[in-house]
Amino acid sequence: MSVFDKYLAGWRLRTSRPSFEVGREVDIFIAESNGTSGRAYIGDTELVVEGAGPETVEKQVRVRVTEFDETTASGRGEFVEVVGESSYAE
Repeated sequence: MSVFDKYLAGWRLRTSRPSFEVGREVDIFIAESNGTSGRAYIGDTELVVEGAGPETVEKQVRVRVTEFDETTASGRGEFVEVVGESSYAE
């Protein structure tokens, strides 16, 4: 293994369209809510989060992914719990 290979070992490029496995729990920020569900945008990926009401907007929440389509970079999940506050919240 060359010095260059050792230097790059473990590196990987980030994508603007992350994908999620069904059943996985992820911590994300809710951007908006229609009253019964919220929307989260992770790069170009969009998740609709059932149970994320207006009180979760701009908060970090844990979501369990229930379905995901890699071709459209969109999916659905269910709200688990609030895990943090946004640094922008007043």
